[in-house]
Amino acid sequence: MIDREMLDKIILTDEGNNWWKPELFIKNTLPLLPKELEVLANPLPYDENYNCFIYALGLHNDKELLKETKGFIYDAFFQKLIDLGELHLTDEPQNGDWVLYKDMKNYPKMITHIGTLDNGKVISKWAWGPLIKHDLWDVPSSYGDNVQYVKAISPEQAKILCEKYKEFNVLPADEKSSNIL
Repeated sequence: MIDREMLDKIILTDEGNNWWKPELFIKNTLPLLPKELEVLANPLPYDENYNCFIYALGLHNDKELLKETKGFIYDAFFQKLIDLGELHLTDEPQNGDWVLYKDMKNYPKMITHIGTLDNGKVISKWAWGPLIKHDLWDVPSSYGDNVQYVKAISPEQAKILCEKYKEFNVLPADEKSSNIL
Protein backbone atom coordinates (compact mmCIF):
# COMPACT_ATOMS: atom_id res chain seq x y z
CA MET A 1 0.00 0.00 0.00
CA ILE A 2 1.10 3.52 -0.76
CA ASP A 3 2.18 5.90 2.01
CA ARG A 4 -1.09 7.82 2.25
CA GLU A 5 0.33 10.64 4.38
CA MET A 6 2.99 11.21 1.74
CA LEU A 7 0.20 11.69 -0.83
CA ASP A 8 -1.29 14.46 1.33
CA LYS A 9 2.11 16.18 1.44
CA ILE A 10 2.60 15.89 -2.32
CA ILE A 11 -0.86 17.33 -3.00
CA LEU A 12 -0.46 20.25 -0.60
CA THR A 13 3.02 21.28 -1.78
CA ASP A 14 3.11 24.98 -2.71
CA GLU A 15 -0.39 25.42 -1.19
CA GLY A 16 -1.78 22.89 -3.66
CA ASN A 17 -0.82 24.87 -6.76
CA ASN A 18 1.43 22.06 -8.01
CA TRP A 19 -1.55 19.74 -7.78
CA TRP A 20 -4.29 21.48 -9.72
CA LYS A 21 -2.49 23.83 -12.12
CA PRO A 22 -1.84 21.74 -15.25
CA GLU A 23 1.63 23.00 -16.13
CA LEU A 24 2.86 22.84 -12.52
CA PHE A 25 1.38 19.38 -12.01
CA ILE A 26 3.18 17.98 -15.06
CA LYS A 27 6.48 19.64 -14.16
CA ASN A 28 6.57 19.36 -10.35
CA THR A 29 4.16 16.67 -9.19
CA LEU A 30 3.67 13.96 -11.79
CA PRO A 31 7.27 12.70 -11.36
CA LEU A 32 6.71 12.36 -7.59
CA LEU A 33 3.62 10.17 -7.73
CA PRO A 34 4.01 6.50 -6.80
CA LYS A 35 4.05 4.15 -9.78
CA GLU A 36 1.01 2.33 -8.38
CA LEU A 37 -1.15 5.33 -9.29
CA GLU A 38 -2.22 5.44 -12.92
CA VAL A 39 -2.85 9.02 -14.02
CA LEU A 40 -5.62 8.83 -16.61
CA ALA A 41 -5.87 12.59 -17.17
CA ASN A 42 -3.87 15.56 -15.97
CA PRO A 43 -5.61 18.48 -14.23
CA LEU A 44 -7.65 20.73 -16.47
CA PRO A 45 -7.48 24.51 -16.86
CA TYR A 46 -9.30 26.45 -14.13
CA ASP A 47 -12.43 27.25 -16.17
CA GLU A 48 -12.86 23.59 -17.25
CA ASN A 49 -12.00 21.86 -13.98
CA TYR A 50 -14.33 19.91 -11.69
CA ASN A 51 -14.24 17.82 -8.53
CA CYS A 52 -14.69 14.13 -7.74
CA PHE A 53 -18.47 14.33 -7.28
CA ILE A 54 -19.04 15.80 -10.74
CA TYR A 55 -16.81 13.11 -12.24
CA ALA A 56 -18.56 10.25 -10.43
CA LEU A 57 -21.98 11.54 -11.49
CA GLY A 58 -20.76 11.51 -15.10
CA LEU A 59 -21.37 15.23 -15.52
CA HIS A 60 -17.78 16.32 -16.22
CA ASN A 61 -18.53 17.01 -19.90
CA ASP A 62 -21.58 19.16 -19.16
CA LYS A 63 -20.24 22.67 -19.82
CA GLU A 64 -23.44 24.33 -18.59
CA LEU A 65 -23.35 22.48 -15.26
CA LEU A 66 -19.63 23.17 -14.83
CA LYS A 67 -20.26 26.86 -15.34
CA GLU A 68 -23.27 26.92 -13.01
CA THR A 69 -21.50 24.99 -10.20
CA LYS A 70 -18.03 26.45 -10.82
CA GLY A 71 -16.84 22.86 -11.00
CA PHE A 72 -18.10 21.83 -7.56
CA ILE A 73 -20.77 19.49 -6.39
CA TYR A 74 -20.44 19.33 -2.64
CA ASP A 75 -20.60 16.29 -0.39
CA ALA A 76 -23.64 17.78 1.38
CA PHE A 77 -25.57 17.56 -1.90
CA PHE A 78 -24.54 13.95 -2.35
CA GLN A 79 -25.45 13.12 1.25
CA LYS A 80 -28.84 14.82 0.78
CA LEU A 81 -29.54 12.55 -2.21
CA ILE A 82 -28.79 9.52 -0.02
CA ASP A 83 -30.93 10.87 2.84
CA LEU A 84 -33.85 11.47 0.45
CA GLY A 85 -33.58 7.97 -0.99
CA GLU A 86 -32.56 9.20 -4.44
CA LEU A 87 -29.26 7.30 -4.08
CA HIS A 88 -28.96 3.93 -2.37
CA LEU A 89 -26.19 2.43 -0.24
CA THR A 90 -25.23 -1.15 -1.03
CA ASP A 91 -23.25 -3.90 0.65
CA GLU A 92 -22.77 -5.63 -2.69
CA PRO A 93 -21.14 -3.08 -4.98
CA GLN A 94 -20.84 -3.85 -8.67
CA ASN A 95 -18.53 -2.54 -11.33
CA GLY A 96 -19.51 1.10 -11.99
CA ASP A 97 -20.91 1.73 -8.50
CA TRP A 98 -19.41 4.40 -6.27
CA VAL A 99 -17.18 4.17 -3.24
CA LEU A 100 -17.57 6.98 -0.70
CA TYR A 101 -14.63 7.79 1.56
CA LYS A 102 -15.14 9.17 5.06
CA ASP A 103 -12.88 10.43 7.82
CA MET A 104 -15.02 9.55 10.83
CA LYS A 105 -12.46 10.97 13.28
CA ASN A 106 -12.01 14.48 11.88
CA TYR A 107 -15.07 14.98 9.66
CA PRO A 108 -17.73 12.44 10.71
CA LYS A 109 -20.56 14.15 8.82
CA MET A 110 -18.67 14.54 5.54
CA ILE A 111 -18.10 12.45 2.48
CA THR A 112 -14.46 13.35 1.86
CA HIS A 113 -14.09 11.71 -1.54
CA ILE A 114 -15.87 9.56 -4.12
CA GLY A 115 -14.66 7.20 -6.81
CA THR A 116 -16.10 4.77 -9.35
CA LEU A 117 -15.41 1.04 -9.07
CA ASP A 118 -13.65 -0.28 -12.16
CA ASN A 119 -12.71 -3.98 -12.33
CA GLY A 120 -11.20 -4.17 -8.85
CA LYS A 121 -9.76 -0.66 -8.96
CA VAL A 122 -11.18 2.81 -8.35
CA ILE A 123 -11.21 5.72 -10.79
CA SER A 124 -11.49 9.09 -9.11
CA LYS A 125 -10.77 12.76 -9.63
CA TRP A 126 -8.60 13.94 -6.76
CA ALA A 127 -9.96 17.41 -5.95
CA TRP A 128 -9.07 19.66 -8.88
CA GLY A 129 -6.05 17.52 -9.67
CA PRO A 130 -5.72 14.55 -11.98
CA LEU A 131 -8.06 11.67 -12.73
CA ILE A 132 -6.43 8.59 -11.21
CA LYS A 133 -6.96 4.83 -11.33
CA HIS A 134 -5.90 3.30 -8.01
CA ASP A 135 -6.43 0.56 -5.45
CA LEU A 136 -9.17 1.18 -2.89
CA TRP A 137 -6.84 2.44 -0.14
CA ASP A 138 -4.23 4.14 -2.34
CA VAL A 139 -5.67 7.58 -1.61
CA PRO A 140 -4.52 10.47 0.60
CA SER A 141 -4.90 9.79 4.33
CA SER A 142 -7.09 12.89 4.62
CA TYR A 143 -9.82 11.00 2.74
CA GLY A 144 -10.25 8.82 5.82
CA ASP A 145 -10.33 5.16 6.74
CA ASN A 146 -13.98 4.34 6.18
CA VAL A 147 -15.84 3.54 2.98
CA GLN A 148 -19.43 3.01 1.93
CA TYR A 149 -20.77 1.97 -1.44
CA VAL A 150 -23.58 3.55 -3.44
CA LYS A 151 -25.41 2.16 -6.47
CA ALA A 152 -24.50 4.35 -9.42
CA ILE A 153 -27.10 6.17 -11.51
CA SER A 154 -26.90 7.36 -15.11
CA PRO A 155 -25.54 10.80 -15.97
CA GLU A 156 -29.01 11.67 -17.29
CA GLN A 157 -30.60 10.85 -13.93
CA ALA A 158 -27.79 12.71 -12.14
CA LYS A 159 -28.50 15.81 -14.24
CA ILE A 160 -32.20 15.65 -13.30
CA LEU A 161 -31.31 15.34 -9.61
CA CYS A 162 -28.83 18.22 -9.83
CA GLU A 163 -31.54 20.43 -11.25
CA LYS A 164 -34.23 19.24 -8.84
CA TYR A 165 -32.09 19.61 -5.69
CA LYS A 166 -29.62 22.34 -6.65
CA GLU A 167 -30.46 24.37 -3.54
CA PHE A 168 -28.68 21.67 -1.52
CA ASN A 169 -25.42 22.04 -3.43
CA VAL A 170 -23.80 24.26 -0.84
CA LEU A 171 -20.78 23.98 1.37
CA PRO A 172 -22.07 23.54 4.93
CA ALA A 173 -20.78 26.03 7.50
CA ASP A 174 -18.96 23.33 9.48
CA GLU A 175 -16.98 22.34 6.37
CA LYS A 176 -15.87 25.80 5.27
CA SER A 177 -12.73 25.70 7.38
CA SER A 178 -11.74 22.12 6.57
CA ASN A 179 -8.68 21.19 4.56
CA ILE A 180 -10.24 18.36 2.62
CA LEU A 181 -8.47 17.84 -0.68
